[in-house]
Amino acid sequence: MKPVPWATSSCLPGVGLRNRRELIAMDRTTFGTTTTQPQQAVSRRRFLSATLRAGGAGLALGEILRQRSLAAERGQAAADTAVIQIWLGGGPSQFETFDPKPLAPTEIRGPYGAIASKLPGAQVCEMMPLTATVLDKTAIIRSFTHPYDDHFGVARWCLGGRREPNGANRYPSLGSIASRYRGPRQPGMPAYVLLSEEPVMHRHLFSANGPGYLGVSHSPFTVMQDPYPKDFQLDFLRDATSSLKLADDVTLDRINDRGSLLAELDRLPRKLDSDRAQKRLDPFARLTLEMVTSAKARRAFDLNEESAGTRQRYGSHRWGQMALLARRLVEAGVTFVTLNTAPDCLRWDWHASITRENRPQPDPGGPNVGMEYDGPPLDRALSALIADLSERDTCRNVLLVVWGEFGRTPRVNDRGGRDHWPRLGSVLLAGGGLKMGQIIGASSPDGGLPDERPIGPNDMLATLYKHLGIDPHQSAVNFQGRPFPLLDGGQVIDELF
Repeated sequence: MKPVPWATSSCLPGVGLRNRRELIAMDRTTFGTTTTQPQQAVSRRRFLSATLRAGGAGLALGEILRQRSLAAERGQAAADTAVIQIWLGGGPSQFETFDPKPLAPTEIRGPYGAIASKLPGAQVCEMMPLTATVLDKTAIIRSFTHPYDDHFGVARWCLGGRREPNGANRYPSLGSIASRYRGPRQPGMPAYVLLSEEPVMHRHLFSANGPGYLGVSHSPFTVMQDPYPKDFQLDFLRDATSSLKLADDVTLDRINDRGSLLAELDRLPRKLDSDRAQKRLDPFARLTLEMVTSAKARRAFDLNEESAGTRQRYGSHRWGQMALLARRLVEAGVTFVTLNTAPDCLRWDWHASITRENRPQPDPGGPNVGMEYDGPPLDRALSALIADLSERDTCRNVLLVVWGEFGRTPRVNDRGGRDHWPRLGSVLLAGGGLKMGQIIGASSPDGGLPDERPIGPNDMLATLYKHLGIDPHQSAVNFQGRPFPLLDGGQVIDELF
């Protein structure tokens, strides 16, 4: 497997743990220092080490523990909110998801009908019957809008708050920002996890999930799967667990025990485990070492701990098991999880056919797409995840957001598809302790424009920042020492709070 795209970013000093002294001293690392070293590929050891270093956060674990201890002494409660983001890259059709137009002419409403849902006044595409049964636990935004129709620039905007030219990856994704300003909710867990199919084309689009100028220590802990099975597999072990790849081909099996993990960290001397070595560390550093070498994270990634009924509820296909894994991770203490259904930003880009684009396989443009192929697994994964977030006390502060960079044209084109349409799209939200059971905004009868309450990408991001307890007006400093505000504009969606 090739390195992930952000693995060529300049690295923060101390990311690679080369010896015992670095491990002991890493809790004293000062965040934000950057280097001028040339771009370089990040080795498996370096990436794993960066991930373990505060679980993907820039501060060492010991420093995070100190800060939390000081906050507790001051009577300040740390935020315990989390986000699961399901990214439908390529531009999901509002008509074939959460804003169908059953009374419109055929060339507008498309090939599918609409069905009633448990959310009063809300119909959904007939290809999403399971999601319809839990829609009362969601909030649907039907007036998502902006002026741009380029995949990469808008994906960067939605995922991180800044539009960028094609191929430029300077700005961090929201997950990396959560890693920097929140860290993990539980010590010993990553702050930011990316669940995705492996990119086969347009790797610069995949890198929109990366850390930008925040550096490799804020890269997501990445779990990837093969995007080209012939069919959705019934055996979830083969498709959703045994094929998981962590940190550039470090598999779950290879970190199953403490010895393997230590071997990945350059075979650190076992005398670190001795009482004498432990006594030389301060209490926070000792706890750091215990966390790094514990099995907590491994258990969180182990889907075998779920019942067969739960696994089946989510579906045996990749997206279902990835959604279940996302739920397990936020319960265990991860702050931000992105489930990327479209690593090449093409999965929902239905120019040729709404129902099914029959591209030859394997194709550099990505796996087959179309609602017949993507609708059923998305429907099952979404319905199970929405239900779990509402039923499980451990998920009460987890906010789910389901969106893509724009919607699709109000008229079906002459190839049976829909083209890019940034003027209107739909977004689904669930959980997080926010006000669910509502429709926010409205669309025109032809599904082409907002009729009321237009909401843009920055408004969405401002809302996510508020949920995470991050001040979007603060600035981060890039590699050149220039400060950038986390978010340039945007208003919180007050109806949700």
